[in-house]
Amino acid sequence: MNERIRKLRKTLDLTQTIFAERIGLKQNSIALIESGKRNISDQAILSICREFNVNEEWLRFGIGEMFKPISHNAIDALVQQNSLTDSDRILIEKFIFLKPELRKIFADYILDTAKALQAQQPPTIKPVDQTAIGGELHEKCPKTAEELERRYPPLDNIDLKDA
Repeated sequence: MNERIRKLRKTLDLTQTIFAERIGLKQNSIALIESGKRNISDQAILSICREFNVNEEWLRFGIGEMFKPISHNAIDALVQQNSLTDSDRILIEKFIFLKPELRKIFADYILDTAKALQAQQPPTIKPVDQTAIGGELHEKCPKTAEELERRYPPLDNIDLKDA
């Protein structure tokens, strides 16, 4: 199980410290668990599964997929209850599948933009902690609005139902 915990942490692109904090442990506990020098408690296993949407069978025995499938029933209910469009659904699904660190960065940017709009000021763009996202995403992102439009020109009359 220690190798699966290491694999999960690496897949989530988390340091031992951040991974440990998210499940209520200390970094040295995760290091000992990953190295096989300490057994993991049932409570820690359940915390990992809950916090990171991990399939408990995979974590304990290596059976099945690493992550539990997202409940499309829950998304369907959300779409129906709120009369959401197909575009809304796609936006929600894409957001849900982001790594937790990227969701936080995205949410922080949206909140900052909303505050700036309320104050009628351009949003401040905070530097991204490249270690939090492996640096790759930051390098791929357009740096200016002009670069964004050059790389991804606006589309007229797009029908997302066929996308």
